[in-house]
Amino acid sequence: MPRRVIFAPILALVALAGGIGLLLGGRAVLTTETEVIERMAARYLEEAGAGAARSDCAARPAVSDDLWLVVACGDYEYFVDAYGRLVHRNAPKVAS
Repeated sequence: MPRRVIFAPILALVALAGGIGLLLGGRAVLTTETEVIERMAARYLEEAGAGAARSDCAARPAVSDDLWLVVACGDYEYFVDAYGRLVHRNAPKVAS
């Protein structure tokens, strides 16, 4: 069996792993705090409804190693990871 046939699948896996690593690394590097705060503020405006304002939102560094920022908007808190994804949300209980 030729060497090309043996090493082609290994080379393909290495290339795939490298591509995924570059994609995830690029996402983490290109996501800014401002973008995350703006995105969470927009979500807050949708969820809180009337009386909510963008100026209600402020961010602080997260204490947990798995998180990057905590965006606090009024009674809402949005916990964001290093990729800018929402991991958890604390919101006031809705009376039924």
